[in-house]
Amino acid sequence: MAHSPAPLHQDSPVGTAPARPRRREPDINEYYRKTSQNFRYAKYLTIALLVIFLIFSFTFLRGDITLENLRYLMKFISFTSAETSISVPRINYSSGDPNRLELFAGDLATLTQSGYALYDSRGNQIMAEDFGLSEPILKVSDRFVLCFDLGGTQFTILNSFAKLYEGSSEYPVTDADIADNGTFAIASGTREYRTMVTLYDEDFKPVSRVMKNDHLMAVELKADGSEAAIMTSGTDGGSFYTRIDIVVPGEDHTRASCELDGLGYSLYYTDEGFVIVTDEALLFLDSSLNLRAAKPHNSTPAMTHCSGKYITRIETDGILGNSYYCEIYDMSARLIYSGDFTGKLMAVDSDETGDYVFILAGNQVIRINLYNKKIGYIDVEADAFDILPQDADSFLLAMKNYALTYDVEIEEAYYERGDNGA
Repeated sequence: MAHSPAPLHQDSPVGTAPARPRRREPDINEYYRKTSQNFRYAKYLTIALLVIFLIFSFTFLRGDITLENLRYLMKFISFTSAETSISVPRINYSSGDPNRLELFAGDLATLTQSGYALYDSRGNQIMAEDFGLSEPILKVSDRFVLCFDLGGTQFTILNSFAKLYEGSSEYPVTDADIADNGTFAIASGTREYRTMVTLYDEDFKPVSRVMKNDHLMAVELKADGSEAAIMTSGTDGGSFYTRIDIVVPGEDHTRASCELDGLGYSLYYTDEGFVIVTDEALLFLDSSLNLRAAKPHNSTPAMTHCSGKYITRIETDGILGNSYYCEIYDMSARLIYSGDFTGKLMAVDSDETGDYVFILAGNQVIRINLYNKKIGYIDVEADAFDILPQDADSFLLAMKNYALTYDVEIEEAYYERGDNGA
């Protein structure tokens, strides 16, 4: 019987999976490997030393870790805004109507009877301090803020990061100022003297004290804090006189002194020396208080402003209350601009260069371009009480409850020096 051949046994395919290629480790330079290892050790060592230092400090120096020492440390910590100007269209004040506003380190500083607030370029409140002030005054330098109560006794020093120092005067404060390095001056009177000016160094320690029998009119610090100018006034035979004394902090004598005719109104440090505003004239003095030039007033000055590069004098013009005549001089007492305008005069200021002067009059801002000899006008919202220039084309207007940012190009026309129709 024939048999069918037995089927062949078919095994499943058998094989070895292909081997994965071995990943070749990159060659590491021995120098860089050791350097990386050293950095790793250095990091661990730094952390260990920091922990040891903190343990040591809290164990043996606990008594020296005080609020005052921490505030002193904060004096050297100051944040400058990355934005160089306010960019938000409107900033709403958080509390009360501000009596004073200033641009400070790229931010907006405000002071009211109830307190101080700092707003960044986007309008966010980044700092606030509560005060109780009757007549708040705000002074700023490049690095510090001074808040004081005119006629009160309290004053406070701040930077862009924290409150640094609180002090008080035995007698009511009549004026104050602060320099870029933190040196500041507090003026008051005493029972024996009508004027007492105390100069403090950057460590908040009193280093000089000046007493005068005459009435204080102004105290100004040079921007670098190297000296202070004190202006006092009195009468002699029925006529006013004004005395200027220059004092170096820490020294017990004046660097220079002079006596001028008339009642002193304002005192400004300039690139060339000083400008003094009296009831009679603008007086240009050199750094040794020698009189270089005088520009008599045409009428009573309504407002003056000095950028250090130019001095602006605005006088009433005629019998109308809202008509004014403006003159601008350089520090050589040379007339750079003259012209008249109308509108309720509220404020005058200049940009950081000093080349652009801004006048707020009613619902109009007048910009005088001293660099290109041009003048321009722009209509603004009514009821502003102050103007804060940021640069040639940008300024803030201070309103009752908020500040507005204007970032516009102002159409200009050439002016001729001395042309009333400019």
